[in-house]
Amino acid sequence: MAAAVASALQITPATAVAQNNVLEEVVVTARRRAESLQETPVAVTAMDAAALRDAGVRNLSDLNQIAPSIDVASANGNAPLANVYIRGVGQRNSGANIDSGVGIYIDDVYAGRPDGALLDLNDIQSVQVLRGPQGTLFGKNTTGGALVFTTNRPTDEFEGSVGVRVGNYDRLDGDFVLNAPLTDNLWTRLSGVARTRDGYIDNGFDGEDYMDEDRQSLIWQTRWVPTDNLTVDLNVNWAETDQTMRPQKCMPVPEIIGWQAQIFDTIAIVPATGKTVDEHCAEAREAGDNNTVISDLGGDYYAENKGTSLTVEWGLTDDLSLKSISAWRGTEASQNDDLDSIGVPFLHRTNTVHPSFNSPSESDQYSQELQLVGSGFDERLQYVTGLYWFQEETGGRANTSYLGPFDPAIANLFFLNVSSSILDADNQAVAAFAQAEWEFNDNWRATVGLRYTDEERELSRTNYAIDPATLDANGGPAFPVGGGLWAVQRPGFVYNPDFSLMEMDTARDKVSNSDVTPMASLQYLIDEMGWIDQGSVYLTYSEGFLSGGLSEAPTGDLEEFEPEEVENWELGFKLDLADRRLRINGALFFTDYVNRQLTTLVINPETNSPSGATINAAKSSIDGVELETTWLATDNLMLTFNMTLADGDIQEFDDTQILLADTSVAPGPGCTRSNLSLVVVDACPNDRSDENLPRLAEQTYLLAAQYTIETGMGTFLPRVQASWKMDMEFCFDSSSCESGLWFEDEQFELSARLTWISPSERWVGSLYGTNLTDEDYIVGGTALVESEGVGGLAYAPPRMYGAELEYRF
Repeated sequence: MAAAVASALQITPATAVAQNNVLEEVVVTARRRAESLQETPVAVTAMDAAALRDAGVRNLSDLNQIAPSIDVASANGNAPLANVYIRGVGQRNSGANIDSGVGIYIDDVYAGRPDGALLDLNDIQSVQVLRGPQGTLFGKNTTGGALVFTTNRPTDEFEGSVGVRVGNYDRLDGDFVLNAPLTDNLWTRLSGVARTRDGYIDNGFDGEDYMDEDRQSLIWQTRWVPTDNLTVDLNVNWAETDQTMRPQKCMPVPEIIGWQAQIFDTIAIVPATGKTVDEHCAEAREAGDNNTVISDLGGDYYAENKGTSLTVEWGLTDDLSLKSISAWRGTEASQNDDLDSIGVPFLHRTNTVHPSFNSPSESDQYSQELQLVGSGFDERLQYVTGLYWFQEETGGRANTSYLGPFDPAIANLFFLNVSSSILDADNQAVAAFAQAEWEFNDNWRATVGLRYTDEERELSRTNYAIDPATLDANGGPAFPVGGGLWAVQRPGFVYNPDFSLMEMDTARDKVSNSDVTPMASLQYLIDEMGWIDQGSVYLTYSEGFLSGGLSEAPTGDLEEFEPEEVENWELGFKLDLADRRLRINGALFFTDYVNRQLTTLVINPETNSPSGATINAAKSSIDGVELETTWLATDNLMLTFNMTLADGDIQEFDDTQILLADTSVAPGPGCTRSNLSLVVVDACPNDRSDENLPRLAEQTYLLAAQYTIETGMGTFLPRVQASWKMDMEFCFDSSSCESGLWFEDEQFELSARLTWISPSERWVGSLYGTNLTDEDYIVGGTALVESEGVGGLAYAPPRMYGAELEYRF
């Protein structure tokens, strides 16, 4: 019985294709049990392997154009790691002390870190995008929603496939799957992926290409079914990413004088290079197109992921099953960020540049979940209840921020301003949850659920500083003058890049939080009537909880930021019409946030440089409407139209803004004036409630047409797809938001595919093209405008095209 239950819970969300000239039923597991999409009171997009193939989705980032209300970037800032937003909720910061509001689940296992989570999709059974808070069943860190990936399990058939993809920018990808039964009740499955492509960003500084692809992954699974009531699944996986970073195009902001640039222009950059930061930025801006940059660092990124999970499902009775999910996931990651987007070392944040102080971060997470799934009262009651434990330990990453070196600096001094630190984090959480649905009659159903979460987060920060005795490779003396300036022995001084770092201080603290996240839903199932074949209408209230923690501010006490809490009302409908040839699913959502976690900038007083810190925006809200439409216009033509209209509003966001001070007048009310050697700055209260929420498109549209052509040579599936995202904000600090330069009014992408399936279905081939019109739009950026007076912009990948071929056996 357990094998049957396991199979049912893994039913593939079938792509909405024509069978007997109607749209197929789509089965999802958004509520931890298999049920029809049209009867599930959750806003969810589900795609099986065929739907992913037809739409050209081969990586998590390809979902960006497909599902409503999702924004997936193939990089966060400069680093090519997973950066996912759903309904305007995600996280820019990828540190160990903070989590995203979008949970990523791989075969029921939560992926706690974004490093290496930009998943390549091979041997995938289904992908489900759950929109809105999922706090009851999926737990903390799903205030925006969840991405649920399910791989194909081993079967009792010998089968497999091999595939290759080639394309421009010297793309060469390979995939394979091998499934083999070892005995009548023991089966194994091995799948692998290799992705390689040259970079599309040209760096005029070193002549190299950046933002390439170089990823590999393996998944080995074993399924044992000793009895009809017991199924055991072992999953062992490995993935490695070793790529260059995404250096950005510099953007001048003429009306802003950066306080940090003002300092270092005077004492180091102009004396050493003859140009100001603004002039270096203007030079980089004028260099070629938007994917041509000038970056002295360039940067690289590395991540290795290892994971093991053991899932045991036991059918206790015909109506009750127990499921245990035990998992470990290990992540090692490092990156080097050029935060100034110019060709001199103005502001670099690195993990591996220093020859000896260069250790990556290492994260180990352990989890155990127990689920009891059952039914009663002649299946009028459906329920799931469970317990969850999670522990994550992260440490080791040596973060070193460089300003310089510049030689000679002012007055023939040497300039190097370095701050180094190591963060260690320990996060623990336990939870208990239950959700039950009661069927009053054939039309009315009600669902209630509750989850209690208790967690503790501990953070330790150790700061390091340059040992002056090691700065000169010839052993000469070096004396700190202040502000990063050093008096060195002339002549004879030779900069030693492997200078030693001395431990200065350690700060350690911990916080505890607990939260109750309830949900309730009332649903009406619509019988066949008039032009409606079947459908449902639902009203759902749900809550979510995003972990609080301790800020990563560079010095002083570790400051606590509060958990992010969300309340969501959703009115949804799911309709099959016109003899089940037209499917229209939609939702209106009203979401209120308390203590939304956002990122600000603070001054590192040791280096007079900006550093990120996490703070809370007290009140904000996001309202919107989503629509997913599939129409089988003829027996061969399928049309898809998706839409999202969203309105985000920040009601209360009190921050601090750092600007150059006018020393002829006293500081303003509430302002704190600081003398940073050569300049004076005011840190003043700043009301940022009039800003746009980041990464929330006000309008999103998808229009796709796919035609099926049956011939003696096989089936041909031509597909054309266009997507639009309107009015998106990528700014960071207050001045960058006010400038409007990080606001993108339209992202448009046109793509096309021609898929061929042989008569035996053993061969599958495709020709594809993405961004066919070679559009140039903003997809991200690093905007430290108030300190630098300039910022960086990231632009969309150029036109890509190629061919794919797969053989199945």
